[in-house]
Amino acid sequence: MTLVSTFELLVKPIAPVGTGPAVVARTIVQGYFLTIANTSNANVRLRLQFAATTPVLNVADTVTITDVTGTNIFSDLTPVVGDPKKFTFNVGIPAHDTALISLLPDVSQPAILAARNLEIRGYVEIFLISPVAPRSVDLLLTPEHRGTFLPQNLAAAIPDFDQLAYALPTANGSSKFTLTGPAKPVKELKSEIKEVKEKNEKLEIKEIENKIRDVIQEPKLSETGPIPDSPVPVLSNGAQQILGLMAQRIDDLEVRLANGQSFIESQERPSVGEQIVNPVGN
Repeated sequence: MTLVSTFELLVKPIAPVGTGPAVVARTIVQGYFLTIANTSNANVRLRLQFAATTPVLNVADTVTITDVTGTNIFSDLTPVVGDPKKFTFNVGIPAHDTALISLLPDVSQPAILAARNLEIRGYVEIFLISPVAPRSVDLLLTPEHRGTFLPQNLAAAIPDFDQLAYALPTANGSSKFTLTGPAKPVKELKSEIKEVKEKNEKLEIKEIENKIRDVIQEPKLSETGPIPDSPVPVLSNGAQQILGLMAQRIDDLEVRLANGQSFIESQERPSVGEQIVNPVGN
């Protein structure tokens, strides 16, 4: 994960009620907006992670809007299993295209507006799901807070709305982010190595069997008349030794395959290190 910025969602009075003129008690509804431009030649799939500890984020109080094609798509964040303070959201962006992701208070719920007591603060991270390592992509990220000041009387003939919008500083001090996709997990690499080894062992058995058939020629059958006794091949001591070694190798391989024994020796196993688990750039 790469840090992007902080975020703050609000449905609260702009000043504590009773501390000043009534005008400063107007309610502010503020959301988080993140514009992502994919400057690469490849389609990308990204994962955003929102972390909120104090106050906590309740998915039921928020709504997520995605706009990639000019149409707003409403959805919700996905809680991270095992970590109740973190939530994820996936988005795909075509090459040289731009997406806008918004995390907003769900003001469609009358209770949230009436309570005027929603405040959620936290930070945002981004992760490249595809393409996978070692390929990297360059993105332009522009985080913002946008808000609307609501009139005290929403039923007024001419309601008084005001807006605000301001850019947020990014974690790297720039709009350009270079992300690298995840490397294959170590378990997946081990599985692939084992599969290749087993295929090679099976091919080796077949090759040895073919060599044995080349050394011991099967007797030709007569088209008519009784089938003659099969001649016993006369082999030199060297040929007999080769066949013995071949037969021993076949027996050993077949036993290992039947028992499901791994073909990966301890010295051949890939080392589990930071370069594999946590590739540079994430």
